[in-house]
Amino acid sequence: MDNKEFYFKDPFFRLGLASQFFIKNILQVFFIVLVFACFIFLMSDAPNLFYVGVLIFIFIVDFIIRYDRGRLSLDQIPQEGKINLKNYLSPKASEAIIFAYQETLILGGSFYLRLNKTLFDFQEINEAIQRMEIKPAEVFQRISEALKDDDEKNSTDDLIQKIEELLKVAVLIAIKGGSRYIMPADIFAAQKYIQDKKIIKIFNFFQINLNDLEGVIIFSRFRKHLKKEYILWQLPKFIGGFANVFFGARKRTMNRAWTARPTSFLDKFSYDLTDSAERGKLGFMVGHTKEYERMINVLSRPDKPNVIFVGEPGVGIKTIINHLAYMIIKDRISETLFDKRVVALDIGKLLSGADQTELQARINIIFKEISAAGNIILYVPEIHNLFKTSGELYLSAADLISPLLISGDFPTIGTTYPQEFRQFIKPNSSFAQAFEFIMVEEISEEDSTIFLTFSSLMLEKQYHIFISSKAVKAAVYIAKRYFHQKPLPGSAGDLLKEAVISAKRQGFKKLTADFVVETAESYVNVPIHKPTALEAEKLLNLENIIHQELINQEEAVIAVSRALREYRSGLSRKGGPIACFLFVGPTGVGKTELAKILTKINFGSEEMMIRLDMSEYQNKESLYRLIGSPKGEVIGLLTEAVLEKPYSLVLLDEFEKAHPDILNLFLQVFDDGRLTDSSGRKVDFQNTIIAATSNAHSDFIKTSLEAGKNIEEIKEEFKRKLVDCFRTELLNRFSDIIIFKTLSKEDIKKITFLQLKKICFQLKEEQSLELFFGDDVVEHLSEVGYDSVFGARPLRKAISNYLKAPLAEKILKGEIMKGDSIMIKIDAGKILFLKITL
Repeated sequence: MDNKEFYFKDPFFRLGLASQFFIKNILQVFFIVLVFACFIFLMSDAPNLFYVGVLIFIFIVDFIIRYDRGRLSLDQIPQEGKINLKNYLSPKASEAIIFAYQETLILGGSFYLRLNKTLFDFQEINEAIQRMEIKPAEVFQRISEALKDDDEKNSTDDLIQKIEELLKVAVLIAIKGGSRYIMPADIFAAQKYIQDKKIIKIFNFFQINLNDLEGVIIFSRFRKHLKKEYILWQLPKFIGGFANVFFGARKRTMNRAWTARPTSFLDKFSYDLTDSAERGKLGFMVGHTKEYERMINVLSRPDKPNVIFVGEPGVGIKTIINHLAYMIIKDRISETLFDKRVVALDIGKLLSGADQTELQARINIIFKEISAAGNIILYVPEIHNLFKTSGELYLSAADLISPLLISGDFPTIGTTYPQEFRQFIKPNSSFAQAFEFIMVEEISEEDSTIFLTFSSLMLEKQYHIFISSKAVKAAVYIAKRYFHQKPLPGSAGDLLKEAVISAKRQGFKKLTADFVVETAESYVNVPIHKPTALEAEKLLNLENIIHQELINQEEAVIAVSRALREYRSGLSRKGGPIACFLFVGPTGVGKTELAKILTKINFGSEEMMIRLDMSEYQNKESLYRLIGSPKGEVIGLLTEAVLEKPYSLVLLDEFEKAHPDILNLFLQVFDDGRLTDSSGRKVDFQNTIIAATSNAHSDFIKTSLEAGKNIEEIKEEFKRKLVDCFRTELLNRFSDIIIFKTLSKEDIKKITFLQLKKICFQLKEEQSLELFFGDDVVEHLSEVGYDSVFGARPLRKAISNYLKAPLAEKILKGEIMKGDSIMIKIDAGKILFLKITL
């Protein structure tokens, strides 16, 4: 593109308005006369006139067929030199520009505003606006209102310059989108790049951004073709899956120079990807450009033209290889790979029903055919199977095939997964040295959005439902952040399809972003949508809600409430866990209780808490208990738990007692929210809250508070003391270090009251028992359950011993029945259960 110079020149615009209208009318009259003459001549008995009518008819039909086409096609645009954009305009785009130009000269005002008003005459623009979940009528009205107060004046030269600037952007959008001509949709999208304040103001008002525009262009460009059946041959057959290969009969195995040799024996144990590509069954690729180009470079070199792709299932490795086959049949390939065949070897078929002697014979014949043919690129899916020791045949296959692959007589492509790569291929140094390894990651959100846009066209046709571009974008955004079990675009595609099916089942005719969010929330059990007015009120009163279950610890409650508000408002730090807290304080002051409350508030249930006692990880070897052992004998308790519950609170009890190497492990987790387990899997912590608890220097806290100091006064000094237990880098990665105060006798009384209320509620719900108690019961239990050293912990045992145990005995003995009302009393230090007679 750097060698091209775009410009716009059309003599028609230099004519006066009267001349322009005259020419336009003359052409229209001429066409009407031509159609009338055609009809008269075809009805004539004179042979000469009839044949003239036939020629005119052919001309008219050709004109109608070519009506939507520009003079020249963008897929044949020169690579350098000056290029007049007038020749690449579609007739509709040209008409829109001419009309807006003429109207601006006559009525004045902004050219871009008038152009937008004109573009709204096209169905594709209205549909594009609707796909952004915006009402076209509202945009049109906004433009009309802006024109009423607009007194901008433009000369002919000014307007031609603006048209040229606009088309220079529109042509790039058209080329990027694969359009053959500059269409009205390309012109509409190009306006976002033109820094016209009036247009930008309107676009910003409706929150129209560049990504949305590019997405709806894809929709509008292909949607109209989708109504015609031939689009099914233009779009990839495997939309909705990353590679659905068609195994059909080959049409040709010979190259065009007739120098190749047939491979009849190889054909029994393989399938030809180039033939599938020629039949239009594969070839579509979004993203992975760097990986593809690197593969081409390796396969084209004379020495060791072998490559192995390493990546998780679903990242798109098959798509890259399928695209190679497609580019070969389209002759868009390097000279070295020109006219080659990409043949996939099926190891399962190769090994099936063969003993070692038969297997050796098969391999020798196959590789002789490949070498003799001279036009084969061998593709070995899951090449690690050659090295698996699960069966004798696998070992024989590795021994026999490996030397032939290493020889480099023909290009070879292999695929494997990260764990198998480390386990089988990397240790075999002689084999590994013959290959170039290309790591393949999931495609970007932008590429996934483009891919999913094509996919949504097929979903629309299948389910007869309108899918907005914001729904597509929401599916990609949510899948990237919440659905990590599968890479993009597969995870986003699954979510979008699920939302489509759900919307269709409920009778909706349009799928919006809100419905995609609602569908996602039903799976992850965490709030993704923007807070409603009721939820916002709840978030603003979070401190009061927490204090309904947690007594005292005002500073701690404020800190966690602030963090949750930031998260739900979308202002929390990206790339790490939702929040990382270090709860520090004496035993029994509410650290674990606050973690439980946080779990219920943010994840819906205490069951979504992952709890680890870090005192059990005091030696270096215990690291493998968290992330798994290298050979897989021991699973990682932490990594497996987070994989199973990716939306959870991770509670790390007695964090300071863990081995330093284990503490270092959490540096990465706290920083970017990721951890790699022993098998190479990346475990995502970005949807977790991490709460580490510690009793470190709790004596300092107690002494300082008893001396009359408040939390804020001792916080900085306390952080400096924590360096004795934790590295500074680790402390700096916590969202907040929260100090918990010791509990007073009055606090214990309040906790006792809360615990008794919970027991009353539980009995009423489960056994229809009504339990009543007075202040004397609270006073008694808080007295026997108070301990200045262990805080509220002894209270649980006191309530169990003095209340629950005797109550349970009476229920089992039948002394207290369902439906009874019981008053709890204290008499001479003993608890009595008295029935209330109504």
